[in-house]
Amino acid sequence: MNTTRLSTPRNMVLVQQNVIDLMQIQPQSGQLYHLTGPGHSGRSMRVIAEHWVAWVLMQGEAVHWIDGACRIDPSRLIPLLESLNADVEACLARLYLSRGFTLHQLDGQLSRLSDELNITRAPMLVVDGLLTMHQDDAIRRLESRSMLRRHLNLLERIVKIHNTAVMVITEAQSTCPHQERRIRSIYRRAQNHLRGTWRGGRRSRTLHLHHPQTGIQGRWLPTHQPQTRFQIKPRSFNEQKMNPVMDACSLREKQR
Repeated sequence: MNTTRLSTPRNMVLVQQNVIDLMQIQPQSGQLYHLTGPGHSGRSMRVIAEHWVAWVLMQGEAVHWIDGACRIDPSRLIPLLESLNADVEACLARLYLSRGFTLHQLDGQLSRLSDELNITRAPMLVVDGLLTMHQDDAIRRLESRSMLRRHLNLLERIVKIHNTAVMVITEAQSTCPHQERRIRSIYRRAQNHLRGTWRGGRRSRTLHLHHPQTGIQGRWLPTHQPQTRFQIKPRSFNEQKMNPVMDACSLREKQR
């Protein structure tokens, strides 16, 4: 299978000692990339996916993002796109978002992806929180196993037919043995992996990334502030010039 690399600019990370360069661990077309990290459903790894998505959007391509954890915030991409001097509105118009509130809604979204990719020709797909809805008490274990197998088959089919770079974000480990087995199932089916861990104190902690395929590891230090800052312009008023001195007119009854 022919694979093409999705290039990313070097200014997206600080070039320092022990700081990882995202160019060396970027997603490749035709591969299923498993991103795992701390936090609920691996939310610490979402910022890594957002940087790759911003770069693909800046290149004029479309990106599909399926949110299975109900936490997508497109405004987080605004400072990334601004740092790349990209047209923010045009880039966000090429970002196709969908959110699944139940496992069956997520199943329907994944089932439609192949037809949607025939139209958009998107080179990148992100599935954030693929395993989150599997923890619903209304979902039985047998149904969860069969649906996860079906979802992984759908993603592998997308990778092979559309030659798309597919990223799946999950937590690195779980205290629930059933969820742990689901994580291992995704790990075995993926061709590429990236794991993140927190290091350092609470105030000075940094995200440490490890890419097993190449052995590259290091800290993740973005060059910009992740928070989006909105500035409201002060209102301008047209001051009406009036005579500061006004004569008071007394009201009197007209004498008959």
